[in-house]
Amino acid sequence: MSVSVFGSLNLDIALRLPARAAWGQTLLVEESEQAVGGKGLNQAVAAARFGSATRMAGAVGADAAGAMLRAALAAEGVDTGHVEVLEGQGSGRATILIEPAGDNMIMVEAAANLAARAERVIRAIDAETRVLLVQLETDIDQIAALFASHAAVPVRKILNAAPAIPAGSKLFDLSDMLIFNQTEFADYLQLDREPQGLDDLLPARRLLTRPNQAVVVTLGAIGSAAVWADRAIFAPAIPAEAVVDTSGAGDCFCGVVAACVDQGIGPEQALRLANAAASLSVGRRGAAPSMPVRAEVDALVAALA
Repeated sequence: MSVSVFGSLNLDIALRLPARAAWGQTLLVEESEQAVGGKGLNQAVAAARFGSATRMAGAVGADAAGAMLRAALAAEGVDTGHVEVLEGQGSGRATILIEPAGDNMIMVEAAANLAARAERVIRAIDAETRVLLVQLETDIDQIAALFASHAAVPVRKILNAAPAIPAGSKLFDLSDMLIFNQTEFADYLQLDREPQGLDDLLPARRLLTRPNQAVVVTLGAIGSAAVWADRAIFAPAIPAEAVVDTSGAGDCFCGVVAACVDQGIGPEQALRLANAAASLSVGRRGAAPSMPVRAEVDALVAALA
């Protein structure tokens, strides 16, 4: 059993703001941090820490940032043999503005991520690969080629449709599971407001084109839900003891869901475990560094049973 992640790897620069920022305003930042990140890397770390054998595929530049990104994944036990190092390219970078309450705004420079090629991960798919997990910070045509490949036919294909971009919708038919946050869900379906509960998620069925396809939506402090053509389930959130940094919560959720699918954990329990993992992650600084290990997640769920 294993999870293969095709996605972005970024060097994150996190700036902790003293107050909520407004356009045109200059703020003096008293604290900053540098860490590894990118949706792909974060989700790979989350899946690995949850106990799945995990492979990362993507691209970095032949620079210090690229070496740091690959070393960080290797330290987590993630297979980096399919992360391509590109001469003459810079590694991806992200600037994260974190407000005092933990909310964040993220600006991403894709750089080498857009040069990542699907062939590397297609060649890596083997009999042990149960899940392919992708996001939208790499070239969409490459993701389409991966999901449409013969090698990917028996594999569960999960698309975290983030960030929300119109071209991402071309991947929906190719995906077995779509994961959105409530803002992305409203954007893609052109809803007047973000969903606030399970009843608001029924339009998700417009995205389903075949049996067993599922739409999963995270609802922030409310919880998360999954919708199929014939049923829907809701898992309430597990309140965080403290909110320090929300920047990795969505990636944590996606990585844990992928690991649950890989490990044969049913959807109701998968949502509950992913909610618990995300709750733990927001109480810690950084994206990848905040990902909890399986034992922590199980302990939290058991304590609330």
